[in-house]
Amino acid sequence: MATVHGVIYEWGTFEPLENVIVEVNSTPPQSMLARYGLYSFNLLPGDYAVSASYYRNSTLIRYTQEEITITGSGDYVIDLILLPAYYDEGLNEAEFTELDELADLAEDESSNSFSYGTLSLLILTALAFAAGTYLLSVRRKASPVLAEDDISPADETIPDINAGYTGLPDDLREMVSVISRNGGRITQKDLRGALKHSEAKVSLMISDLEDRGVVRKFKKGRGNVVFLVHPEENGAERIQPEGTNQNI
Repeated sequence: MATVHGVIYEWGTFEPLENVIVEVNSTPPQSMLARYGLYSFNLLPGDYAVSASYYRNSTLIRYTQEEITITGSGDYVIDLILLPAYYDEGLNEAEFTELDELADLAEDESSNSFSYGTLSLLILTALAFAAGTYLLSVRRKASPVLAEDDISPADETIPDINAGYTGLPDDLREMVSVISRNGGRITQKDLRGALKHSEAKVSLMISDLEDRGVVRKFKKGRGNVVFLVHPEENGAERIQPEGTNQNI
C-alpha cells in the first residue's frame, strides 16, 4: 500500500487553495474535501488519475487532473496546480478543435520568437568580435615598425651579460638575463621559448620592463623585437657581479 499526498495550489498565486474536492479513480473510487489545501489517499500499485475541482456558487472555477503510476509501497508526493476551468455546455467538438489549433499556433509563434532572439544574439556577438579585431589591428598598425637598417648603433650595443637591475622580481631578472645573453636584443617569440612562459605572461613581463625603462619593444615584420636598455640610459643602478668587492 502506498500513500499519495500533496498540496493543492491555485494557478496564478501559487497559494494553497482550500475547500477543493479531490478524487481518484481507484477501485472503489475515493474522494475527499481538502479543507486546508492538503489531500491524501492510500492506493495499491497501479495507474490512476487524480483530479481536483474547486467550485464557487455551484460553478466550477478551477480544475486539474494528474496521471500517476504507483509501482510499490511508500510515499508519493504529488502537488496539484488548479487551472481556470473554461466550461461551457455550448462548446461543440469543432470549437474544441479550433481551440487546439490556436494553442498550437501560439506555441509555434513562441518557438519562432526564440529563434529570432537566438539569431539576434549571434549577430551581436559577431559584430562585437569584428569590432574587437578591428581595434586590435589599429593598435598593431600604430606600433613603430623598424627595418634592419633603421636600428641605430646604440640599439645594437651589447650590454654586459653580468649586469643586472636592482628592484626587479626574479622573473623579470631572468628575462633581462636571457635578452643580455642574446646580445641585448631578441624576438618576442624566441624570448617566450627561452622562458617557457605563456605568450600572455611574456607580453605582460615585457610591458612591465618597458614601464620601468629596462627594455624597448619594436614592431619588426610580423613579430616584435625586444631591446635591452643600458642601466646608464634610464638611471637604474647596476648590480655588481657576485664575488666582486664593491669597495675596490
